[in-house]
Amino acid sequence: MRRIATCSTVLGAALALCLVAGPAFAVPKDLRVSTATCGGVTVTGQGLPASTQLYLLATNLSNGKVLNPTGKPIPVMSSSTGTVQAKIALRLNAVRTVDVSIWNKKGETLTMMAKDTAATDCGTLPLTGAGTTTWALLAAVTLLLAGATTLWRARHQPRHGGPRAAA
Repeated sequence: MRRIATCSTVLGAALALCLVAGPAFAVPKDLRVSTATCGGVTVTGQGLPASTQLYLLATNLSNGKVLNPTGKPIPVMSSSTGTVQAKIALRLNAVRTVDVSIWNKKGETLTMMAKDTAATDCGTLPLTGAGTTTWALLAAVTLLLAGATTLWRARHQPRHGGPRAAA
């Protein structure tokens, strides 16, 4: 009987804790890349811990390479309302998609708070092979025209001599 009373008390306390503290833990964390240009990205975040030092990290989504100039996360301070607005100066040449994440450091443990991706159009990606296709296209069109002309002439040219007689 005593065991049932203890279990009921513990479960009731856990339920009360979840009901009271649950909404505080469930605060939505939002991070958005508001602008992404060839010179960098501007990041805004809401619902983050108030007056806390956070760390922003930008990576190239296609290969996972860190884009931050130092190669390390950039420290930013959240406001008293839990918002962050930061501009990260980056060289985004040949980068199609940027992945930005924000981290909270507690001791030596880094916990990701939120993340967002943004598409960029900063120059062309490296090409393999010929830089232009003009000559290849011209050769292909010339070969197609030559083939079409040969086929047309073969169908419309009168035949010389009739079928041979079997000997």
